[in-house]
Amino acid sequence: MPVLAFAILSGCVSLPKGMPKPETHAIDDGHRTVLGRAFAEAAAAHPGMSGFALITGGREALQVRAALADGAERTLDLQYFSAGDDAASDVLLGRVVAAAERGVRVRILLDDMQTSTRAFARRAQAAHAGIQVRLFNPFRVSGTGSVPRLAEFLIANDRLNRRMHNKLWVSDNAVAVTGSRNLGDEYFDANNSFNFLDVDMMAVGPVVPELSRSFDAYWNSVKAVPLEAIAPPVDDGDRLLAREQLAARLARCAAAAPCQWLANDAARLELRAAASRLSWSSYRLIVDPPTDDKVPEGAGIGHGSIVGHPGGDGTRTELLVVSPYFIPGSDLRHHLRGLREHGVRVAVLTNSLASTDMTAAHGGYARHRPELLRDGVELYEVRPKHEAPVRHRVLRQAIRRASPVGLHAKVMVQDRNRASVGSLNQDPRSRSTNTEICVVLDSPALVAELAELFDAATDPQEAFRVEWVDGAAGGALRWSAQNGDEDVSFDVEPMSSAWLVWWRSVLGALIPERHL
Repeated sequence: MPVLAFAILSGCVSLPKGMPKPETHAIDDGHRTVLGRAFAEAAAAHPGMSGFALITGGREALQVRAALADGAERTLDLQYFSAGDDAASDVLLGRVVAAAERGVRVRILLDDMQTSTRAFARRAQAAHAGIQVRLFNPFRVSGTGSVPRLAEFLIANDRLNRRMHNKLWVSDNAVAVTGSRNLGDEYFDANNSFNFLDVDMMAVGPVVPELSRSFDAYWNSVKAVPLEAIAPPVDDGDRLLAREQLAARLARCAAAAPCQWLANDAARLELRAAASRLSWSSYRLIVDPPTDDKVPEGAGIGHGSIVGHPGGDGTRTELLVVSPYFIPGSDLRHHLRGLREHGVRVAVLTNSLASTDMTAAHGGYARHRPELLRDGVELYEVRPKHEAPVRHRVLRQAIRRASPVGLHAKVMVQDRNRASVGSLNQDPRSRSTNTEICVVLDSPALVAELAELFDAATDPQEAFRVEWVDGAAGGALRWSAQNGDEDVSFDVEPMSSAWLVWWRSVLGALIPERHL
């Protein structure tokens, strides 16, 4: 066996002999920083609760993160599944570097699945000596070439299949942002060809130290490997070059939307606007451990499935599910059928074939549609283009122009009195393989806002309603929508070519559902 193949099969990436990996933790006096003091009085007025503000617009999401980087005094912790090599990632990295220059301790923990994320990690590490970067369950291949990484993934699939899907930004252990967004143009409505619809939350109060403890658990775990252990060392020349390249990229970005959105005092003003919308709520934070194998839960609004989390309440009247990759499997289909038999409305918003960025995942979903529909589950699929002006107030910020969009938000609303927001997709990978994070809320105001978002996003102007039509051949799918005042319907996958439908079927047949 070749030496490289033997090394790949020999287990997790380990530190070179003698290389230190210091254990570090969040500060315990974040409430004394400027950011902490800004919310101390409100937190004291709501003992045991935390404050949350939904962030649905991409511009707002970018501005809030930039402002939290600008406002950090002591610490800045970032944990993401992916990061881009684009304008939005550049402007955020620039703010992070500026924080490091002020003496802020910066820790960046990234999953190592995407080649662009490895490139972002190397740029961040090289840009400032005070920026610490670790990779979760990294590839042994040190470069960013996709062919060697694919070969390693195939050889060491058992190890590399487990990915860190968490998304978290914490400033001074006082303010955090968590939800479904990664770092990249398409997550901030800044990509000219394709953007995602996402939902984040800004959080203050007791939930923030809990989020920081979750970050520390990952940062100090054996799965988190310092970048310098697997990448070429950075010298003074590399650092100077990295700074010059970042400055040049930011200069070229001046005319791009992300840079324009952060001009003048826009970021600070957006943070203040988000703070003014805080709703105080009891909550439950659910985070997968970084190292232990997951135990898939058959139910639970908070984690991996839908309803009946241990110690929680079952759904009584209505369950609304937003998931870009909805692959229920037989157990979850059975569970949803039981809800319908007890009169519970179950409605799901997911991607259409034309809007999804994961054709294989849509193949896993498509095979379950007939049975779900026959059981009475309502299925809505996102339309990739918005030919007419957006009519809904709640969507105006999330969709600013007529361009292809895909769903990426992960939200569940239970009986319109409880909801969860986080990184969890309703698919086998999220339920049993990847690490995930989510917050379950009981705030009437926030739950109402999320339910309104669902109602607006499933309007026939914005989504296809998928229905099962009985017929002589046993039945078939039909998609309905509206263009202005005109009702439209389709008896084949709308806005998708026959080739794409065929390719979806091939991928759905070849890739085991447990890997989707």
